[in-house]
Amino acid sequence: MDPFLPYLRLLGIPLAGGAGIWALWILFGWAARRSAGALGVLATVAKVVAAVACAWTFVLAVHLWRAPPAAAPAGHGIDLLGVVNLSAAFRADGLSSLIVLAAAGIALLVVFYSMRAMAGHAREPVFFAYLLWGLAAVMAAALADTFIVLIVAWEIATVLLYLLIGMGGPKSRTGAMKTFAMLGFADACLLLGVVLLLGAGRLTPALSIGGTHVVADAPLTVVAFLLMVAAALAKAGAMPLHTWIPSASDDAPISAFALLPASLDKLLGIYLLARLTFETFAIGPALATVLMVIGAATILCAVFMAMIQHNLRRLLAFHAVSQVGYMVLGMGIAAAALAPSRLSGAPVPPAAMAVAAIAFAGGLFHMLNNSLYKCALFLSAGAAERVAGTTDLDRLGGLARVLPVTFVCSIVAALAISGVPPLNGFVSKWLVYQAALGLNTPLATACLVAAVFGSALTLASFVKVLHSVFLGTRGSAVPADDKPRESFAMAVPMVALALACVGLGVFGGWAVERLILPAAASVGIGTSAVGVTESAIELRLDPARPFLGLWDPTLATGLILIGVAVGLVFYVLSRGMKIRVVSTFVGGEDASSDAQWHVSGTHFYETIRRLPVLRGIFGDASAGVFDVYRLSGHYGHTLVERLRAWHTGVLAVYASWVLVGLMILVLVLAL
Repeated sequence: MDPFLPYLRLLGIPLAGGAGIWALWILFGWAARRSAGALGVLATVAKVVAAVACAWTFVLAVHLWRAPPAAAPAGHGIDLLGVVNLSAAFRADGLSSLIVLAAAGIALLVVFYSMRAMAGHAREPVFFAYLLWGLAAVMAAALADTFIVLIVAWEIATVLLYLLIGMGGPKSRTGAMKTFAMLGFADACLLLGVVLLLGAGRLTPALSIGGTHVVADAPLTVVAFLLMVAAALAKAGAMPLHTWIPSASDDAPISAFALLPASLDKLLGIYLLARLTFETFAIGPALATVLMVIGAATILCAVFMAMIQHNLRRLLAFHAVSQVGYMVLGMGIAAAALAPSRLSGAPVPPAAMAVAAIAFAGGLFHMLNNSLYKCALFLSAGAAERVAGTTDLDRLGGLARVLPVTFVCSIVAALAISGVPPLNGFVSKWLVYQAALGLNTPLATACLVAAVFGSALTLASFVKVLHSVFLGTRGSAVPADDKPRESFAMAVPMVALALACVGLGVFGGWAVERLILPAAASVGIGTSAVGVTESAIELRLDPARPFLGLWDPTLATGLILIGVAVGLVFYVLSRGMKIRVVSTFVGGEDASSDAQWHVSGTHFYETIRRLPVLRGIFGDASAGVFDVYRLSGHYGHTLVERLRAWHTGVLAVYASWVLVGLMILVLVLAL
């Protein structure tokens, strides 16, 4: 059997499913635009096709993860236009198969959620076609073993992200254009980096991604690394290339945002960062320091911006950015631990390999965890928006009465993203913390403090979210009755994601051993210094040094369950106690209206916004002063206007430009 066939089946099913839906829309879309009944029929067919295609793809992804196909023999396979050997263009190892498995699983849940969330949209069938094509593009990029295939799939994913965001209506076009412009620029950086490496003779004509190990010790290779990493960070949403995420979140369909920017784009961006940092390049301490600083800054800056948001969509978008910082920080610590040995070519000391393995595992595991709980949070926000018609926190409140399942799933996801044990977010953050302690440098210690502080601020922020959306009195946009408005199709994916957050936390040792460490080994990071059992993850360093930390999720979970049981006992006993209930004295005011006594959570942290040091920074950030997209547009417009002013129409001016240009060219050639 040709080694390309498993990849053909995996990628061909969503491609064919999307093409079938698109063909039906082209043939019968005119009828759907004129008749609600015809639109309903087309939408039903699209839902069935999308669900079957995603389920089939997920099954194949599980098989790929369990038994990756063998590599194609040299000279064997199918050539495409004499440029790409399809049999050798794809590779499934521990890292790429993990990305494919996570992408297929999340896409399946989002398809099920979208059956209700996208109902009634004028172009509902098209949404499912774009979703299937986006899934295929993400999987193709993750499986690509050559930069040609990677860049093509990467750009297709960008185009489909633009199209999906644009389906939010006229208001979403601005965010879609900003997304396309920033990610398009990042794609150009990736292509330029490949061209620089190829021109310097550091890449083979096949443009293979793995096994290159270009030492980034010369200006040209350093520039190439930074350009290509910029593409990965922009896709993942790390600062300062993050601003497209909050802008796109304002009006994009919540299903589309939960799938791509919140989940699959994070998978793809961190995947490329891992490939570049540990396979394509061998970087030194300086570049590793850059990654660590970017990670720590992303954690703190984005979480501060999230705390002051009054819109649930933008708040979750900034948290999506903040969590990327933990992933980049983990990769940076791993690179810093390996840097001296990789530059000198000497064997990596066991202590350094242990730190690198724990850091890489923490960053990669956090990537997977973030995709789960962030998708759950956005889906919960979509359920709240469907009931209330808004995501303005000032107008929400009391939704726990009408959305009890969504409320519980939101609590689980909020605790997971905040790093509360025994959920999955804590496990991955704990690994990053251990690695920072193991690196034992002043910068690593500072990054550790930033990471822990950012986790505390995340929890504080979600206290505001849970109060503003689900607790307290009803907001002005919330229905006055307590009639349950839970949708089965929308609740099932949230429950599945919440259970995954619990499972990957309680069984963190199994998850790291079976999912993460094989991915670390696939990029050359040994894991012999990492001890993993069914109930514990430990870091083994030099015999003379104690373990830096031990996480035992089984014991912690048992203690937490005992605490919950004791609390329930007290609650039951208190229910039987005689309590005197009296009316609250309100000074003669009308106490019958929830709106009269509604307390919004948006002002919980207004004091932070008003601090002397942060007041100006928050104001500048809200005005877009640090927005790379806005700055480039402003200065680009200024440059264009200046060049336009120089076009006077006078022939003598143009002749002088030609002479000056010739003189500069002669000087350059002479030197």
